[in-house]
Amino acid sequence: MKGVLTSGKGRGKTFVEKEEYSSQMREKLGLHPYPGTLNCRVDGHIVEDLRNMGGILLEGFVKDGKTYGNVACFPVTFHNDRCFVVIPEKSVHRRAVEIVAEGNLREKYELEDGMEMEFMFEPFLKKCRRITTYAAPSLAGNNSDIIIFYDAPVEAGRRDMCYTEREHAAGISSRWYRKTIPVREVVSIVFENTEKHA
Repeated sequence: MKGVLTSGKGRGKTFVEKEEYSSQMREKLGLHPYPGTLNCRVDGHIVEDLRNMGGILLEGFVKDGKTYGNVACFPVTFHNDRCFVVIPEKSVHRRAVEIVAEGNLREKYELEDGMEMEFMFEPFLKKCRRITTYAAPSLAGNNSDIIIFYDAPVEAGRRDMCYTEREHAAGISSRWYRKTIPVREVVSIVFENTEKHA
C-alpha cells in the first residue's frame, strides 16, 4: 500500500490514549502503541477494500455517555517497523488511513508531509465472527446433543478442519481452503443448576 503523509487533527492521539482501545491493542495486537498516529492519504478503493475484508477487531465501548465505535486493524510493516493500519468504523474518510506503531515513526525516519510512504501488508488470523453459544437440551429429556462451534480452528491447532476434499468423476481429488466455520457434534454435556460440567 502506498500513501502520502499528511497532518492529522490530533484525533489519533486521543484514540490511542483511550485505555479501552490501548488495552485491546496490547492484548490482541501485541502492540504497546505510541500516543499518536501517522495519517496517510491513499487511493479511494483501498479503504473500501479493507472495510470489506475486515481486520482484527478492537471492540467499541460507551464512556461518559459517548459511544466509541469498533476499529478494524491490519498488520503492516514500514521499513523494519511493525505497525497497524487502523480504520475506525465511524470514520467518514474515504481516502485516508491512520497508522499505529510502538514508536514515533515521523521522528525516527524524519518524515515530512507530502512524502510518499510504502507499507507491506502482513498475513494475520482473525475471528470469522463473534458467536455466543448456549447449551440446552433440545429434547424432552435431561440430556441431548449440542453443536460446538470452532471459530478459529487454526489457533487451536486443528488445521485439518480448515480444508475440504472432493473426489471428481475421474478419480482425482481436490483440496481447498474452507472459509466457513466448521462444526462438530458432541454428546451429553450436562448442566446442573448453575454449575457447568463437561
